[in-house]
Amino acid sequence: MKTKFILLFTFITSISTLAQKNESLCKVNVEDISKITSFGYLIGYSVQFKNYSSKSVDGIYWTAYYYNNDNTLIKSEETAFNSTNLIDPIVSGTTKTIARSPRVKGASKVIIRINKLHFVDNSTCSK
Repeated sequence: MKTKFILLFTFITSISTLAQKNESLCKVNVEDISKITSFGYLIGYSVQFKNYSSKSVDGIYWTAYYYNNDNTLIKSEETAFNSTNLIDPIVSGTTKTIARSPRVKGASKVIIRINKLHFVDNSTCSK
């Protein structure tokens, strides 16, 4: 019985390490992604970024990867968030939800990888 439990635990652990994961950068994390699918299209998603750094973030540049249920990559695209006079930066310790509407046929999953951050003090952080 103990051997079966160990084998099951090993199997589950190995599967979870193979799954695609969102990638954070310089203490700015992808906290959550919500998606909307309809009639075979991923028509929209919202991503929640949390700023754990000590500086305010006024620009996030990321790549969105769209997968189907077989974990086959369908499409990827680069997109960004930039604060303006009407949209506040992401202050240290806060979260901001950003929505996008890509309309990707056959996609059911979204993975976000942050590529670059721009801070209000004009410094940057990139991979």
